[in-house]
This record gives sequence, C-alpha cells and structure tokens, in this order.
Amino acid sequence: MTNSDPEDRKRRLAEHFDAVSSTYDGLNFLQVTARRFVELANLSAGMSVLDIATGTGIVPLLAAESLGTNGRVVGIDISEEMIAIAKQKTSAITNLQLLTGDAENLGFENESFDAALCASSLFFVPDMTKALKEARRVLKPNGFILFNSFEAGFLQPLRELWSARLQKHNVKLGSLPIHRLPDSKTCEQLLRDTGFTKIDVKVEQLGYYLPTEEDRWREIVSGLEGAPLKKMSNEQRGQIHAEHVVDLQDLVTPKGIWVDVPPIFAFGR
Repeated sequence: MTNSDPEDRKRRLAEHFDAVSSTYDGLNFLQVTARRFVELANLSAGMSVLDIATGTGIVPLLAAESLGTNGRVVGIDISEEMIAIAKQKTSAITNLQLLTGDAENLGFENESFDAALCASSLFFVPDMTKALKEARRVLKPNGFILFNSFEAGFLQPLRELWSARLQKHNVKLGSLPIHRLPDSKTCEQLLRDTGFTKIDVKVEQLGYYLPTEEDRWREIVSGLEGAPLKKMSNEQRGQIHAEHVVDLQDLVTPKGIWVDVPPIFAFGR
C-alpha cells in the first residue's frame, strides 16, 4: 500500500487514535462541544440513533439518556482502542451498542436509523462525501444527520504557538484537517452534494479559559497535538514542556488562558 491508498490512510488514522485513546477524554473542547452537539440534536424517546466516529463514547453516552428504554444508540469507530474505552465507560447502559466500523462502509440495512450523528470527526474521514451518502442511506425517510466542524480560529493562537515550539526542535506538528470543512458554506454544500435538502448550519462560540499553563499542557498531551511527544526521550519531552510553559506566559490573562472553540453545526434532512 502507498500513502495515497484509502485503506492505508484508514489504517494510519486508526493507529493515531489508538495511540491517544487512553487520554482523549482530557480534551475539554471535545466535552463542551459534545454537550452542545447533543442538545442541538434534540433527540427524543424511542429514536434509533447512529453515532459515527464515536471515539470514547462521549456523544452516545449523552444521547442514550434522551432515548429511553424503547430507543437505542449505536456507536461506531475505526479505532479498536477507542471502542474498548467507550465500552468500559458505558457498560451499564442497556440501550447502547458500540462497534468497530468504517464511516464510509456502514454495515447496516437501508433506513435503519432516525438520526445519524458525527461529532468533531467528519473531517478526519478520507472520503467525506461517501460517508455522508452512507449515512443518508441508513436514515429513515424523515431522518436527519448532524455533524460539526470548526472555523479556522479553532485553538488559535495556542496551536500555532505549540507548532512553533516543536519546529525549534525540528519536529513537525501534523495538520488538523478542519481546513476540509472550514466554514458554513462548505458544510452546507457538502450536505447538498450528498442529497440532503432541508439544511441548517450555524456557528457558535464555546470557548473557555484554562486556569494555568499546566492545564494547557495537559490538553496538549491528551490529544493528537501531543502525538510527536510519544516518540521522544523523557529528557527531550521535559525540555519542551519547560520551554512551552514559558511560551504560554504571554497568553495568560486575569481569567486564564483563552481556548477558542468555534464549532460549525450542520444539520441536514
């Protein structure tokens, strides 16, 4: 396989998320976005819901509370480690099923679900169009999809500052693929291109303050931003940690360090 091979891309994607699965819940922006995401989904008792790229189960755990005993939520993710952690967290939830699965090839019958959700993850899927067409296939005639991306200011200038620190050690920070869905217009067009007609796209600001520089560091090491650190020696990690804490001091305000989180919520029926 080559780097351009779709299956190889999926394998490497699964490996990336396997590697951060144990710390992923430490990303506060995922938590705040997921809570708002489920609020906007406005799920009701008895619905059948598919959560695509479910990660560690944040969204389906919240969604299951709204569905009642007659409803169900199925979460799929390409990362086996993510699914394993999600299962540990949700073992007591009886109306929730978690499976390893591919967003581009959903193994479900046509018209199986009332809603399809994809929180903070569609931009990672190699073929987003194929994924949304698959979601539409498994939706019931009046079913809907909800996904989200983030505007360009997401995690800035924090991410740029972190990238600059890594570059000083000749380490490159991997790109964050939100540029594939950077604005409302792009999200709306993707929905239209995949057959959805009733479309509503909105942008909100869910940013928050981190109390200290160390809180920002903990977010870095919890997610994909911290992936380059896993290949370093303890000495090099410690050096970069100390240097970046100094970098962050310029961003400290009386309220703390601002984390910019501007999600784009895209709804299609």
